Amino acid sequence: MNKFVMTLGAAALAFALAGCGNAADTKSGIADGAGTEEPTETVVQGEIAWSDSEDAAAAAKSAGQSSDFVIPTPLPIGDYKWSKPTFMAMDKVVEAHSDGGGISCSIRKGEGVSLEDLSADLNEYKFDWTKDCDGIEVTCHGYEEGIANFLEWENDGCSYDVWCMSTGDGNLGMNDDEVLAMVTSIK
Repeated sequence: MNKFVMTLGAAALAFALAGCGNAADTKSGIADGAGTEEPTETVVQGEIAWSDSEDAAAAAKSAGQSSDFVIPTPLPIGDYKWSKPTFMAMDKVVEAHSDGGGISCSIRKGEGVSLEDLSADLNEYKFDWTKDCDGIEVTCHGYEEGIANFLEWENDGCSYDVWCMSTGDGNLGMNDDEVLAMVTSIK
């Protein structure tokens, strides 16, 4: 869990350093051009203001995205008992997060946001490979061969990434079939 929290913190710092946030965003908790609903809570990390959202549709609206945010429920990863997802939004980026008892998964979608700015993943992986998922080229990263812990891809003007990390001992991630199921079901 500490690694996941540190990863999110590092991602937030990288976003701030890349200039993706601004001081006006942190005051209101809602980015320019975002929906009119007030967020339930604003979490400020550096210069980034994430606001909690009730569901995927509210997150997409709050982020100012022109398309819906769709994730698979339950997540097609292992036989874990996944928690109900929580959703957050900021300017043009939405995130869903679920825990599965020893494993944690976060899914991000950025509209008009580059892959580098979306994830800012600073982890060093032992294995990197690409996989074709029904015509979508996905870059996979993992600590063990054949087990993906981080995915990233672009499709229809949007960038996507998925983090899947162990919250305890061992390396829990996604096998090839789970990668395909995740990528093809996230919109």
